[in-house]
Amino acid sequence: MTSHYPIVLEHETNGTVSAYVVGVPGVVAAADSEAAAARAIRSALEAHFIALQALSSVPKSRASLRVARITYGRDERPEVGLVGLGALLGRRRSAKKTAAARANGRKGGRPRRRARR
Repeated sequence: MTSHYPIVLEHETNGTVSAYVVGVPGVVAAADSEAAAARAIRSALEAHFIALQALSSVPKSRASLRVARITYGRDERPEVGLVGLGALLGRRRSAKKTAAARANGRKGGRPRRRARR
């Protein structure tokens, strides 16, 4: 079973980088650089789950991640919607790829593979 936990790395005003795991209280780390903070939070999270496993109480919950999208209309009133992570990536195709796909569709689609002899 694989679980995913988002990790937040925040750059503080004094130059340090703080890291914490969303949804796992008490697992925090801080370091002088982002790379060092990432290593520290990784080992802190690993130690946390090793301790939970020793107590045989590893959480069996499922989580999903959504992003709040705020759009301001003409009346300057914010409209808040929740979207998945895929919506942030979007669907982008180059004009060349779109034209090639359209031309391929006119020809009958992707050619079938020939069986090897």
